[in-house]
Amino acid sequence: MPTWSCGVVDGEWEFQSSAFDNATPEGEDESPDDMSVVLDDTLAALGRQPDALPVDTPWADESWGVACLEVGFLRHEEDQELRRTPEPDERAHGDVRGTKNPKRRKRLKAHAEWVARPAAPPDGR
Repeated sequence: MPTWSCGVVDGEWEFQSSAFDNATPEGEDESPDDMSVVLDDTLAALGRQPDALPVDTPWADESWGVACLEVGFLRHEEDQELRRTPEPDERAHGDVRGTKNPKRRKRLKAHAEWVARPAAPPDGR
């Protein structure tokens, strides 16, 4: 999760509800209801750790952090579908498919937890 999807609360990066919005579709297999994620079980199978994603991901830098949402919550409480959609630069890539209106994004924000906050200082220094 990039810092531009966060705000600063008490000197710490915190999610904004907009961070849990759907991505803009890039390919024919993508839906306007997809939110891009990295799947923890696939990371584990690849011998990788979620907290290392900002360092291990070629396009990420210190402005990126890692948040988690529980699969059961997404599927059963929010009626979202999880899809495995590996990409050349991220084999653990997946999509959370389903409508994410403002109320749902607020609930996703409330259930999300940091695995690794962005390393960039919140004060911009």
